[in-house]
Parts: sequence; C-alpha cells; structure tokens
Amino acid sequence: MIQIRTDKLDYKSIALKILGVIWFADGLLQLQPYMFSKKFATDMLAGTAQGQPHFVESTVTGIANFLTPHIAIWNALFAIIQLAIGLGILYKRTVKLSLLVSFAWVFGVWWFGEAFGQVFSGNATLLTGAPGAVLLYGLIGLILWPRTNEHIESERFGQESDSPNKMFSISSQSVLNEMAIKLMWMLVWVIDGVLQFLPSNSGKGDLVNLLQNQAGGEPGFFAFMNNHLASLVQNHGVQVAIAMGILEIIIGVGVFLKRQNYFVITGLIFSLVVWIGVQDMGGIFTGQGTDPNLGLLLALFAFCLISFKVQRPEATVDNTVNLEATGQRGLAGKISFKNAN
Repeated sequence: MIQIRTDKLDYKSIALKILGVIWFADGLLQLQPYMFSKKFATDMLAGTAQGQPHFVESTVTGIANFLTPHIAIWNALFAIIQLAIGLGILYKRTVKLSLLVSFAWVFGVWWFGEAFGQVFSGNATLLTGAPGAVLLYGLIGLILWPRTNEHIESERFGQESDSPNKMFSISSQSVLNEMAIKLMWMLVWVIDGVLQFLPSNSGKGDLVNLLQNQAGGEPGFFAFMNNHLASLVQNHGVQVAIAMGILEIIIGVGVFLKRQNYFVITGLIFSLVVWIGVQDMGGIFTGQGTDPNLGLLLALFAFCLISFKVQRPEATVDNTVNLEATGQRGLAGKISFKNAN
C-alpha cells in the first residue's frame, strides 16, 4: 500500500474552532449580571435605535419593550442559545446544525440587537463596529461550512498539482465561490471606508471625541490607550480619519489584485490594532460587553482569505526493497514510501 502524508495544517478546522470559541465566549458574556437587568433592554438594546430611520427605530424599540418585563428569562435563553451554538460548532457531528441555528440568530441580532450595525445612523464606522460584528459571524460561518468528503479532499491536496509548492487558502476550499468571498470582503471594507468620509465621522474633533468617549467605563489599561490615541490625533483628526477611509477602501479593493496577501494581511493587522486600541476588545472587561466587536471577526475573515504556501509531500522509495517469491503466485513486492521532507 502506498501511503503519502500531507504536511498541510487543517486551517479551515482551526478557523472553525476559533469561531466556535467566540460564540461560546459570547454566551458567557451574556451571563453577566447587567444583562439580566432591565437596563440591558431599555438602555443597550433600545439605545441602538436612536438616530435611526423610522422602520429601524420602531422595530428595535418594539422588541426592547417586549423583552423588558421578563428580561432575565429572555436573557438566560439568549445565553443558552449562544453557548449551544459555540459548543455545537466545536463538535464535528453537530457543526452543520449549529451553523444553521447561528445564521438565524445572526439575522435577528443584527436587526434587533445591533440595528444593522448602525450603518443608517450616519455616524457609524469600522471603529464603532459597522457594519455589525454579528454580520461577520454569519459570513464567516458560510465560508467555513463543511464540505462533503472534506477529509478525503484534504488527503488528496498536494497531489493535484505538479508544483512542489501549492498556494492554499480557506476561501479556495469553501462551498462558496472564492470570487463571492472576495466580493464580501471588499464590500465590508469599502462600505466602512465610505462611512469614514461622512461629515459626522471626519469632521474636526470627531475622532478625538470618539476615542475619549470610548475610554468611559473601561479598565485603566484600555482607558489609557484611548486617551493617549486621542491626544496623538488631537490636531490631526480630520487627516487621520480621511487616511483611514482611503486605507480601508484600498484593503477592500486590493483583494482582487495579484498580490492579494499584502492587502489581506494589512487588513488583518489594521483590524487587530482597531480591536485592541479603539474597540477595547468589545468592552468585554466593562461588565456590559456582549461580544468582542468587529475587529476580531475581521481578523478571522482575513485569515480565511490568506493564501498559504503548502509544501507538497513527495514519495520516495526506501533503499531496502524486499521481494519474496511465492511459488506459482509470482512475486509480491513490499515497497516502503517515506516523506521526502
């Protein structure tokens, strides 16, 4: 029997497990005392409706009012659902069912919990989490949807090309068309870039005010970072805001260029910087954070698009070949194949 081993890490499985851990962490965050109080419904959920078009404001406020009388019971249910999704994604037998549940949950939370990522409010940007972290949960879940006989395809990887080194990306192994995934990446970044140019986001003092407001209620480390960044851009807020908008658009469009890795990795780094330095990891240390916010999910999205160079294993015949004669049955050969690397 010829046995050829591949040295390719299962990047898709790694990304799927990261997504499952994030879902599970969201469920744990939902168990914080604040989430069981009426303020979670009246202040946090209903608060997302402020400054929104009427259809958004009326629906979000209506749901918040409906949940308020029994918010503790509803919140316990919310936590259980997210914990179940996270655990289900981590186990191969339940991953598809869990992803299906997550898609429905994503739609509901994106509308009634995030008010469509505030994109209709006129003052949302990537820095504030637009177009909504939960939307990225759904997009990444679609990208990572398990394929039939995926383990067989993984074993055959490396034999599909004559090149000893083959480029591999999670998106190229997705059930979705790779071009469609790149288009989703572009839309997220370009929309955020355009939002950054709006007068309410690029005016004098807007960026400084955003950073200073973000520091409120944060632990000392994050508050220090927010205030320090605010002081750094104190006199250059307009220029920095415009530069960020341009960079975001370039990152989005760059995924269609030949050297897409440069743009995707730039997006990954930029996302993590924003996630830690501006979004304060979603405010998860304030007692009121419900998720890690957009930055971490954008970084995971980037991971799905990065092309890795995978070395194709080669079979080599061992120096010792034993042949045994077995009478009329002829010769039985036993050949040992080893990884050349």
